[in-house]
Amino acid sequence: MKKVILCMLAGIMALCAMAQGKFTVKGTFDFAGDSAFFALPDNGGQTRAVTGEMLEVSFDLKDAEYLTIGRWFTGRSHEEEGDIKLPAIPGETLVVTMDADGNMQLSGSQFYVDYNEAMKMVDPVNKQGEAFMQELREKVAAGLPEEELMDFYQKNVNVLLQNLSDAVMGYVKAHPDQDAAAALINELPGELDYLEPAIALLSERVRNGVAANLYKEKLEKAQEEAAKYGQKGSVAPDFTLNDINSNPLALSSLRGKWVVLDFWGSWCVWCIKGMPKMKEYYAKYQDKLEILGVDCNDTVEKWKEAVAKHEIPWLHVYWDKEKGDNPLELYHVDSFPTKIILDPEGRIAKVVVGESPAFYDYLDEVLK
Repeated sequence: MKKVILCMLAGIMALCAMAQGKFTVKGTFDFAGDSAFFALPDNGGQTRAVTGEMLEVSFDLKDAEYLTIGRWFTGRSHEEEGDIKLPAIPGETLVVTMDADGNMQLSGSQFYVDYNEAMKMVDPVNKQGEAFMQELREKVAAGLPEEELMDFYQKNVNVLLQNLSDAVMGYVKAHPDQDAAAALINELPGELDYLEPAIALLSERVRNGVAANLYKEKLEKAQEEAAKYGQKGSVAPDFTLNDINSNPLALSSLRGKWVVLDFWGSWCVWCIKGMPKMKEYYAKYQDKLEILGVDCNDTVEKWKEAVAKHEIPWLHVYWDKEKGDNPLELYHVDSFPTKIILDPEGRIAKVVVGESPAFYDYLDEVLK
């Protein structure tokens, strides 16, 4: 049985408590006599194991949760066959029909009729993702060089993320008053730049409705991740490091322009790959923008060689682990490249981890 549906969002809102009730799931599966299990791990570990193709199980729910449907195999994990995860809504009935190829149809109460249609928007992108991962595994098995693998991954992943965002946002925008639209948001990547615009499209009733509990966990995790770098709008922590001419340079001295803190290293493949595009945007917005490259985990010699070799025209400072301020600690940076955009008043405006089109889109948005 294929893993068809990804986890749906999570979050408690006031009106969810009003929806307490019995949730029932019915299913017709081509399990060939194997046992099946239904699990609601967040609700006191409720689990039901049922044998046979015709299944019907009920749970008492206080809030919307995740329902896991899978197969039980003695001596090995059911995950080898792939679980299906679906939203379980108090007081609703879910009817699942699945054939031997893993094709699934949802029906029952209106929420699941709507949700079935919503998932038709993202299923094609999920299939694209499965095909991409299979091709990537084949390339790894063939022993292709790491740089070639990373290049293949980055090019494809950006397209997939954009296709996924377009599919989800299109449905939510067209159905802002559907609770199924709130559940669909969990298909988005777990970053505020994806989640917040989608949630904002929902009607007030749906944002506080029976399915709202499904996206809270994902949203909270994204907020916690963003908070590691400081809240948007907060003043960026100041630091002083030596520039490439061994002169001290304070971050606060750059106020008055938009500033990009670029945490990078000569050893970081994607840092180097992003340099041509960075140089293009630096030339495009140089009158409004300054970039401060913060070299990390290099020797001074390798740092200076990389700046010269790649002809990087913006300001540079070197983080010496043995002395001086530690900007990685100040900004909780643990991935490279990390780009932190500061407004002219020195406030944190945006954080982008990795080489992402979102970085350049944002610069165009604020600097045009």
